[in-house]
Parts: sequence; C-alpha cells; structure tokens
Amino acid sequence: MRTNFTLVAASISATLTTMAFAVPPVWENVVVANGTNEAPSVPGGIMVPNSMNNPVIDGDGNITIRVQLAGAGITTANSRIILTGKPGAWVTAARDGSPVPGGFPTGYVFNSTTGINGLASSNNISENGGILASGNINGAGNSALLDTGMFFLPRGGTPFMVVRESDACPGTAGAIMSSAMTAGSGQQTNDLGQSLFPTATTGGDTVTTGAGANNSALVLLTEGADQLILRKGVSGSAYGYPGLTITPDTFGLWLTGSKVAFSAKLVGAGVTTANDAIYMTSFGANPKVGLRVWAREGDAIPGFGGLTFANTSSLSFSQHPMANDGTILFIATLGGSADATNNAAVMTEKFGTFNILMRKGDSIPGITDSTDPNFAGKVLLQPNTTAFVKNRNGLLAFQGIFMNPDGSGIVSPAPSTFFGVRTAEGVVTTILRQGDPVVGLAAGWVYASINGSTSPCISDAGVVVFSASIINTTISEDGSAIMAWDATNGLRVLAKASSSSLSPFGPTGDTNFTGTPCNAVTLIGSTGNNGDGGHTGLSSNGWLTLRASDSASALYTVARIYLGATGVPCPSDLNADGSVTAPDLSILLSAWGTGGGDINGDGTTNAIDLAALLSAWGACPQ
Repeated sequence: MRTNFTLVAASISATLTTMAFAVPPVWENVVVANGTNEAPSVPGGIMVPNSMNNPVIDGDGNITIRVQLAGAGITTANSRIILTGKPGAWVTAARDGSPVPGGFPTGYVFNSTTGINGLASSNNISENGGILASGNINGAGNSALLDTGMFFLPRGGTPFMVVRESDACPGTAGAIMSSAMTAGSGQQTNDLGQSLFPTATTGGDTVTTGAGANNSALVLLTEGADQLILRKGVSGSAYGYPGLTITPDTFGLWLTGSKVAFSAKLVGAGVTTANDAIYMTSFGANPKVGLRVWAREGDAIPGFGGLTFANTSSLSFSQHPMANDGTILFIATLGGSADATNNAAVMTEKFGTFNILMRKGDSIPGITDSTDPNFAGKVLLQPNTTAFVKNRNGLLAFQGIFMNPDGSGIVSPAPSTFFGVRTAEGVVTTILRQGDPVVGLAAGWVYASINGSTSPCISDAGVVVFSASIINTTISEDGSAIMAWDATNGLRVLAKASSSSLSPFGPTGDTNFTGTPCNAVTLIGSTGNNGDGGHTGLSSNGWLTLRASDSASALYTVARIYLGATGVPCPSDLNADGSVTAPDLSILLSAWGTGGGDINGDGTTNAIDLAALLSAWGACPQ
C-alpha cells in the first residue's frame, strides 16, 4: 500500500498548529543479540548475548563491531566475526576460519595453529571508517614467527596486509619484528591504514643485553614501507642528551595523520626516576632528526619562570591529545615555585610554546560563586586525568574535581565532582554538579559522584557526550545516564540505565533498547580514538554509538543516534522562514526516502529527520 504523504502532512499539520512537541532522542537499534537473532550478514549464525565488544562508528553512521556466533555448523574455528555497516547494508569484514582480507598470504585464515581464537577483540577504525583487523593467522608454511598479522580494509576500497609477524624491522641491519602483530585497545589507525606500534626485535643486529641492548622499537606500520620511529638504545645526542640513550615506551602512543607523539625513558649516568621521562613528537621536528623532545620530567617550563614539570609524576594525556595543527594537550603536576594551592594545570604545547588553559585553584563558575553552601568558595583541584578531551575547534570537555581554596584537598564530605567545558577563548561553563537534579528526569534523581566514570567524547561541532552516575534515594534506585550538551541545546539525557534491584517500584531504565528496562549503557570512552585526530565512539560530525543491555533478561544491543551539527542554527527550518512549522513538515514528508528533506545529514529523509523536525517545532533560536 502506498502512503499518501500529502494527506498525512495535512492531518499532522492541523494537529501541530495547536500543540508543541517534546520528542525524546531517536535511537536506532542496529544489532540485537538475544540468543535467537541471526547476524545480519551470516544466515544461521546466532549472535551470542553479551559477546559484542565496544562498537565504533564513522561519519556516515557505519558501525563496526566484533561478535561471537553460535548455531548449526558454528565451532570455535569460525565463530567470531567483525561485522560492519548499518541497517540494510551489513557485511562481514572478517571471520575466524575465513580467508584473511585481501587474500594474502594466499590460503591463510584467521585462526591459531590449533584452529581457534583468531580475530583480535579490539575495534580499530580510521576517521573515514577503514577497519584495522588483526589476530592469529594460519596457513601453509606457518610457524611461531609467522602467526599474526594486521590487515586494513578501507571503506569501499581494496583490503591489504599492513604487517605480518617476522617482517623486517625498518632502519635495522637484518632485525625482524618479533612481537605478535595484533592490534590492541587504544591503538590508533589513520585513513592510510598506518598505525604506530611497539615491537620486540630479534636477529640481525639485535642486542638483547647490556648497555647496547636494542631489542625493541617503535614503528609506524605502513603498507610496504614501514618506518622506524625510534629504537631502544638510540643515542640521545641528537636530542640534546649526550651520553644518554633513549628507550621508547610501549604505551602512550598517539598518531594524527602520519605525525606521532609518545613517551620514552632516558638511560645513563645521572638519570633517576625523578627525571627519566621524556615526551617526543614529530610535529615541529628537525627534518634531519625526525623527532624532538618537547618536555622532560623535572625540567623548567619555557615561558613560565619558576615553574617546572614536577619530578614526582609524569604528565597525563587525554584521549586524543595531539591536534592536527600539532598542539598537544596534557595535565602537568607543577614544581618549582608552585605550592599545594596551584601545583597542577591543564596545558598545551605547540612547537615549543606552552600555555596554561586551567590551573589548580582557579575559580569555577557556578561553584566558586555559588550561594549553595555545598559549593560556595570551592575552587578547581584538577580534571580527572582520564576524562578530559578537546575537539579540533578548541572546545575542551572535562570531568573535574574541586577542593577547598587553601589546598587542603578534595572537598569532604561530598559533593566534590562536576562536569564542564572550556571554549577556545577561555570561557569555562559548569554543565552539571554532583548532587544537582538530573535534567529531564523525574524529581528525586540527582547526579552522584562522577569521578572517573564519565568516558567523555566530543564532536567537532561542539556536541559533548558523557556518562553520569545517578541516584534516587526516594525509590532506592541508582544507575547511569548518557548525557549530551552543546551550546545551542544545553544539557539533556540521551539514555538511562537502572542498575539497582532494590527499588520496590521495579527498575526504571530505558525500554527502547531491549524492550525491557536496561541496566547498563556503555560508551567506548578513552580508548575510542583514531589516527586522524578524532573519536571513534562519537564521529566528528555527530554520529554516536553505544552498547545497552538488560543482563537479567540476557538482552544486548548496539544502538546509534545522530546528534547533528549544532553549528546550523535551525536545520529543521527547511523553507528558511525562521520557524519550524507545517510547511517544513510538508516538505519533509514529500521528500521521504530521498535527500530532499535530510536534516541529520545521513543522505536520506526518514523517521530520524521527522523526529528532529518535530522536536524543533516553533521559532528558530536566535
């Protein structure tokens, strides 16, 4: 039956002229594992509940996830798949027991030598959705030094092998890369399929013991042309440390385009744990050297007379701390002239120039100037070191901790946590405070401590998404809420999970994900970033994905939502008359299934656009 959209539009328009709409966020369940549903690309392959790992999403709304299968003909040799796409357009990117992407090495499949557990669990994608698949591979001629590999699957392009265990280590005399070539959580991959990777080496000129040990390296993996970034034991002379050697760390590795940043350790006479940590980048480096040291533990901070990087701890970094212009974001513990009231700061470095964005002891709008005795007079202690992130336009989102102004420590008793943003111009806004009523929920719900639990992400359009612990003592229930904020729309709840079974009224988590009250909603958090300077849980243009579940009923889902580009003041105003009214609805319905009424930017006009239009009903914001 064909829908008469003209009649539908007329009917709805008549109703809309007399009422306003408050439409909840429109989530789309894209994968549901309940023990009976088939994988959308594997007929007969039943998705095992609670086997889906964190989903990732690109700017076109394509989701990539690894999931376990069961059913007839499914064994441990072929049960894991990497699923990618969106509703109606799913494909199996890789599968245990199936040929490796690109078909090289010839005859190889994702499996261990015993025929099980091939595919690695991490979902690593680039900005445009290219997939880095890795794990154990097995085939003719396989050996202990030939049994892992990484493969890149460009979105819409031809897959290729990035690296295989035992490949030659670049920049050495005959050494090979002997680590398992398996992508890990937090590894970053760019649109070219490049990854920054630490590896052990063996053979050739490898020295394993003594002062000349050089049996590890940091390599930029590139198809057919791997690049040695730094090898253990390299002389520090070229970097201003004669007589010392440098060992790159195997953690804290960042990639933006083909530029890198990482931490390392100095080794040699006079070096102690108080001054051995250094931080290196290829941004702004001398081309002859390729790297520069931009900070060292214990050194003075250029431009800030009297301040040093305290030698009591290393620097802390955000999810993707290195911007495309070379700016590096970090939190430093300050020494020298700093004292207990101001000895920490959120800082940036760019080509040798340092700036302080926020410093311990700073006033916080809505807290320091509050009339509430729980907050009045309190100042910034510091952001949580795992929960601060900046977008390409300079907007910093952070989960903060505040303290008494005399530096006596975290406020006790609670509340002591908050969430805020800082614009590129330096304006700080407090979005929510521990103990505040939860925006959009019934009376009694307040924000609990959010320290270390926010998993923030941010789009380039300025949409900030994070998780907040919530509690309602009136009904003996607690849980979490996924919150979104932007300067145009303010703070709102995107999803809610109830994790308590104590309430006499029953759990109150959202039912739109599983059909039952969900008890967990999970963002990918700090490991969700790519090698192009973006986040993989919330794309740069506003596509968000998460996991939701009702574990009591063994129901698990992956969902997505488009949060849009808030830089467009009124995208639902399709006829550009300054308001969203019946004529705009008519335009949208007439364009159904085409791009003519596309509000959310996904290329088609559908129910998501209709919901966006209805929620924007009325005059456009000025």
